[in-house]
Amino acid sequence: MPSGTRDEVKEGAMKHLARLLLQRIVGVGLYFLAAGSWGDMRSLTYIALYLVLSLVGAIAMYSGRQETLNAREQTRKSTRGWDRILMPAVVILMFHGIFAVAGLGVRFAWGVMVSARWFYIGIPIYLLASFVSIWAVTENKHFEATSRIQDERDHGVITTGPYRIVRHPGYSSVVIWAIASFFMLGTLAVGMASFAAIAAIWIRTYLEDKMLMDELKGYRAYAQQTRHRLIPYIW
Repeated sequence: MPSGTRDEVKEGAMKHLARLLLQRIVGVGLYFLAAGSWGDMRSLTYIALYLVLSLVGAIAMYSGRQETLNAREQTRKSTRGWDRILMPAVVILMFHGIFAVAGLGVRFAWGVMVSARWFYIGIPIYLLASFVSIWAVTENKHFEATSRIQDERDHGVITTGPYRIVRHPGYSSVVIWAIASFFMLGTLAVGMASFAAIAAIWIRTYLEDKMLMDELKGYRAYAQQTRHRLIPYIW
């Protein structure tokens, strides 16, 4: 790869990571704005874990997948129409919605639905979500931000790492994260936002899987071997 191209890839990767960092800063800012205070210990622990794991993920992705990060930063005309709606919805729920409703829960003293025991259970679940997400991104060079067939990048089927277990492990990590968020933050509003994120991811997984089944060479054979989309032995 020529040095100029390598520099462009690095620049695109850095831009994407900077955008992800901004998304997280805005989300945390929304929490404090909605809460009108420094919040409670459950929320602050959640936020600290969120920021630390985001940094770890950014370092891992930049170290191993600069080309993928650069590709994720590009605007693609071939992105499917349905994903132009679903992707922003997932991003808003993940990076902003959860924090906004958690902050409102502090401001208006909404009761916590789950006990402190579930908060502590949520921590390893959150760690698992981050591990699966990082594993999926670093394993899959085609892990772009939107759903499309990447003809210009020699789009092929990935069958290694977490893709031996489920066909969409990146989306599985969002489901795990949503469950962990509810356990850790605990209010009904957070539970509803988490459920909405899971529903959006389920729809997106179904539509993307159908697209790949119809249009990506070798995907049907892969689906026969790796039979579940999101949750092993279930779906």
